[in-house]
Amino acid sequence: MEITTTTTDKTPRRQAALSALAIVGFIVLILIGIGLAIYAARFVPVALNRLGTGAVSFSSVFTPAEEAPEPEAVVVVTETSVPFEPVATSTETSVVTVTPTYTAAPAATTRTVTYTQPSTVTVPVTVPPQAPYGRADLTVEITAVGYCTSDRVSSFRRGNEVPDGENGGIQFQVRNAGTNTSGQWDFEYDLPTSPALSRTVSNQRSLGAGDRVDYTLCFTEPRSGNNRTARITVDSGRDVGESNENNNSDSAQVDIES
Repeated sequence: MEITTTTTDKTPRRQAALSALAIVGFIVLILIGIGLAIYAARFVPVALNRLGTGAVSFSSVFTPAEEAPEPEAVVVVTETSVPFEPVATSTETSVVTVTPTYTAAPAATTRTVTYTQPSTVTVPVTVPPQAPYGRADLTVEITAVGYCTSDRVSSFRRGNEVPDGENGGIQFQVRNAGTNTSGQWDFEYDLPTSPALSRTVSNQRSLGAGDRVDYTLCFTEPRSGNNRTARITVDSGRDVGESNENNNSDSAQVDIES
């Protein structure tokens, strides 16, 4: 039987060459890993964003109820007696008879006339604010439709259509038309996005009687087409005791170019 023996040359030069190759290979692997990480950071989020739903951003401006009016002026009429000059003088004509006797006219008589002239006196009266009573009444109105040139609500522009490549936008107002405070409430938006987007925004600040909030809302991924509907509903969960539940929703149409 023939036995083959393999001898490995472990000279210093060969050992150094192998070490150098190992280091080079390790460096190449690191560079490949860095390249893959950069690719993922630049391109993968874009792909994921395209697969996700539209994003929504909004802002709100709170306006309290109008200040109480100035105290009302109360007109008080008083009567003042003012002496007035005689308005007439009665004169009696003398009568001459056939007899030679002359009778002089009697002296003029004077009468005193009293004229009553009203005078106006303005008295300020403080009207105290009325305490809350009854129930709240939340109402909503879409005040404008249009588009946003970016994801910032400050870029909202009014218009009847959303241009190609722009985000959709709406403005709406929520007001407490009742006589009592509302407590915290929510609103729900249904937007013409692709795919359709419906969400509820909770924990909105309590509104006193007459208070209102104006919202501007922008949304991405608008779905192209004519007469696309955007809808806003306040107190969608019927958590607020209201005097009228039939004015809690409003909708508007907008054309969205592709």
